[in-house]
Amino acid sequence: MAGRALGLVGGGDELPSDPHAAARLVGAVLRQHRVERGLRLADVVGQVPGINSVSTLSRYETGRTKLNEDTVVGLFRFYGTIDTASLAEARALVKQSRKQEWWAPYQDVVPTALSRLFALESVATDIHTYQAFHVPGLLQTADYARAVMRAPHRKLVDAHAQRESEEQVRRRLHVRMQRQHLLDQPHAPEYCALIDEAVLNKPTGGRAVMRGQLRSLYNQAENKTRIHIRILPFAAAEQATPLTSAMTIFKLPAEYGGDMVYVETTNRPQAGTYLTDTDEVEAHRASMEELLTLAGTKDDTLGMLQTYIDKLAD
Repeated sequence: MAGRALGLVGGGDELPSDPHAAARLVGAVLRQHRVERGLRLADVVGQVPGINSVSTLSRYETGRTKLNEDTVVGLFRFYGTIDTASLAEARALVKQSRKQEWWAPYQDVVPTALSRLFALESVATDIHTYQAFHVPGLLQTADYARAVMRAPHRKLVDAHAQRESEEQVRRRLHVRMQRQHLLDQPHAPEYCALIDEAVLNKPTGGRAVMRGQLRSLYNQAENKTRIHIRILPFAAAEQATPLTSAMTIFKLPAEYGGDMVYVETTNRPQAGTYLTDTDEVEAHRASMEELLTLAGTKDDTLGMLQTYIDKLAD
């Protein structure tokens, strides 16, 4: 930790904008201080108010718990970090880590499973997703997303229920559009989306809406350096079968304890399943890699997208 004793924000004065990133940063430096001093987790328990067990300290070091400012400062002082500038920086980062996530005001349409998904997206370094029924949410246009969200409510006949569903769709749509800002950030994850050709062949929302969606995919695939889109052709079904129709694999920083898979239930985010078992994660990764080998190149994908765009021309 040459130079500054803490050095959490890497030489600049800007704090991480994401609360998870701030907590993770504090935790990583806490762990480094402890290791540099040759201390085990158990050696610290009971030495600082708020650290009453090994598991509590471990959660602090991995950023997987709400940080207490006095406890964090106490840990830094216990490890010998006492200069005013470093302690002030630690306090600022703890405050940042305790800020509400951007989706907090939308808890009525962001259930726990979806909140966890957003949190994983915000800290992942790489995201690979396969979708057999819809364009992935991070790549959907507003019109396409609205059509997908409205689909389960088409048969509502009660006027009051219809108004409530429309309001819910409106709020869900706002959340989805906000969520997409992730891919425009300076430190956005590498995002790879594998989309089944069947998705292109289904005019969700009508021909005009679908054409707009496909043109958006084309533009992103062609121009966004961190977004990699591939189309899985119908012919691939003869050679491989996906483990599930909608899966996302997150490559996470080491302090998060390993990569994770999210298996989505179509249009029911509250029913999604998270897999952390190493064997399950590796099985889904192997399935994803096999499918990607069958999807062809970037040029193949652009060509297929253009073919379907042309089919939908007025």
